[in-house]
Amino acid sequence: MYDDKPPGIFRGWLVLAGLFITMAVTSGLGFYAQGVVLDALVIEQGFSVSVAGAGTGIFFATSGIAGYFAGGLLSKFDVRLVMTVGSLIGAIGLALLGQVRNETQMVIVMVVFGLGFALTSLVPSSTIVTRWFVRKRSVALSIASSGLSLGGIAITPVIATIIDADSLVYWAPRLAVAFLIGMLPAVWFLIHPAPEPLGLRADGDPPLAQGVTPPALQGVDFKAAVRSRYFILISVTFIIVMAAQVGAIQHTFKMTKDRIDIETARTTLMVLSGTSVAARILGGIVALKVSVTRLTAVLLVVQAAGIAILAIGDTTFMVLLGAVILGTSMGNLLMFHPLLLADAFGIKDYPRIYGMGSLLMILGVGGGPFLVGFLRDVSSYRAAFGVLTLLAITGIVFLAAAGKPPNNETATTSAELGSATQKGIDPSREAPRTLTPPHRIEQPPTPPNRRIAVVDRGSVMNDDNFVVSESSAKEIPLKSSE
Repeated sequence: MYDDKPPGIFRGWLVLAGLFITMAVTSGLGFYAQGVVLDALVIEQGFSVSVAGAGTGIFFATSGIAGYFAGGLLSKFDVRLVMTVGSLIGAIGLALLGQVRNETQMVIVMVVFGLGFALTSLVPSSTIVTRWFVRKRSVALSIASSGLSLGGIAITPVIATIIDADSLVYWAPRLAVAFLIGMLPAVWFLIHPAPEPLGLRADGDPPLAQGVTPPALQGVDFKAAVRSRYFILISVTFIIVMAAQVGAIQHTFKMTKDRIDIETARTTLMVLSGTSVAARILGGIVALKVSVTRLTAVLLVVQAAGIAILAIGDTTFMVLLGAVILGTSMGNLLMFHPLLLADAFGIKDYPRIYGMGSLLMILGVGGGPFLVGFLRDVSSYRAAFGVLTLLAITGIVFLAAAGKPPNNETATTSAELGSATQKGIDPSREAPRTLTPPHRIEQPPTPPNRRIAVVDRGSVMNDDNFVVSESSAKEIPLKSSE
């Protein structure tokens, strides 16, 4: 059943390296850069903070809607092709940011930019990770998604500096070229859609012998998953959580710049992102042993505390403290969303399930920046961040209502049950198909390198001269090819 050849370096780690790079580029020039773009649109084009915040919201809303359809595309086409098209679209949107002169143009450009982001970032990356890793999924996803934070640390502060020194008009097309240079080599030289076409298996397990059919993908079908109580309540949880988180992230730069100075604002972005990297790696390791649901609950409390400190912080120390606490939660919460869905519903229809989850989550991602901008214009950033704190606390209530993932015991799709009934099979008599969380899966045994002699008892049971030795089965070494 298994190939005895030594596996060497597992190709999945190279795939993770590619995803790390693409996530860094898309976040540094897209996700985290939205705060810088917001500030530039206010200063250079005279938009109000609420209107510019709405533009940021449109970017994220578009990425969520497109992310849903991206899930379907990933089930039909090579992920590298999808990410290449997304890179080209994203570069066009980024180049056009410098040409925005009115609200209509801003909406169009943000839609284009958001579409490119959706086809290159979270949905395709998490889909690839779930195909290449099972037991090590949380660690693998934490490594890949750490690229998001690296982009915030290494790329966004540079963008903030050069745009502040010159203008968005000048730098937007040049940043678009940099976007393509960062994306395309990683997509085509490091990333591969799945291990099976290469004769490999997830987690670097021994590959199947030639001619052995790979097992079918396990999991709950799309319709059964999205109609479940668990999916609905988890989706509501992350709508609220992301409204609070993204609203805070996208306005922290401008809020800090207005309260203190631009140097502190740049430092805050770096601290926010740097903390997120360390916390995300640690969270991925801890998730191997601890329930992701419990970790999510703890991080929701942490997030609420971080936003609350930013709301009242008017000194460098307080702002940086709030950034550290918020950074501890923000990367992990974004990573835990796909982990919760993969653990609950398997990988059979994962791209579509996560795509739908991302679509719903974007209601919060897109609404958060606009809400903060509106409250800031009518009141203050202090009031706006106070509302975000309440939202973060509310998310804890819905997470508790969702409870444990449905696969803690068994998960059988309705489609499978219906098929069994049509065939005259009693579903209750069938062995349940379990979807075991990665942290509960045991390492498979290493296949033997030597053949074991087996005696056919039926062929000798009537032979009086046959004597069965009391010793254990004799091991026969493999013959040399010479």
